[in-house]
Amino acid sequence: MTNSARKLKRSAVKNIVRFPAIKANGGKTILVESILESKYCLHLEFDPNVATYFPQPKTFKIPGEDEETAFKPNFEVHYASGARSYVGVKSLERASTFHLQQLLARFESTFQYQPNVNFFVVDELEIFQQPLLSNYEKLYQYRKRPSLDIRNLHHCAAGITVSMPLSRLVAKLGDSASLREIYSWLALGYLSFDMSSEQLTMMTEVKFHVG
Repeated sequence: MTNSARKLKRSAVKNIVRFPAIKANGGKTILVESILESKYCLHLEFDPNVATYFPQPKTFKIPGEDEETAFKPNFEVHYASGARSYVGVKSLERASTFHLQQLLARFESTFQYQPNVNFFVVDELEIFQQPLLSNYEKLYQYRKRPSLDIRNLHHCAAGITVSMPLSRLVAKLGDSASLREIYSWLALGYLSFDMSSEQLTMMTEVKFHVG
């Protein structure tokens, strides 16, 4: 059983954060309940498998031995495959408590007969993984508001088939592409590097991936 989705309001207790979404709320700003949740939004935005997501989607009533317990996932995530996940975003300390582990196990069991729906928890160690999060933070503004001319992208990528340091690529392209364009290509995946293992600098090896 579920209640309608929550509408977040400013609170003296919760740290409400505004996040400039792309995949959620029609590309408009959303409200989340913590800085940790706002950082998780970056992971959702850069995940190519995620089609859209909803913060604070609904309240579930989970049956128990004595009474029902209310549980509120932090996100509902819809994937391009048609699958759907409910996600709990928790601090490392809270995620490891016995009470929460029991509650999460009961909540997860409610989806055992729904093959395209699952539930999982992410904690701060996963969300703040470096250098991945720093790369997301650096590039997100270019993903949100890219400088992108597809014809110029194809023109600049033509004939460059090997990886090279970003500084060399910038010099090679010269006036053909602005630095903002190049960062937009990185943010959108047309120019790539291993975000999970290397922090983006002018020495980072990058390579075009233009279909």
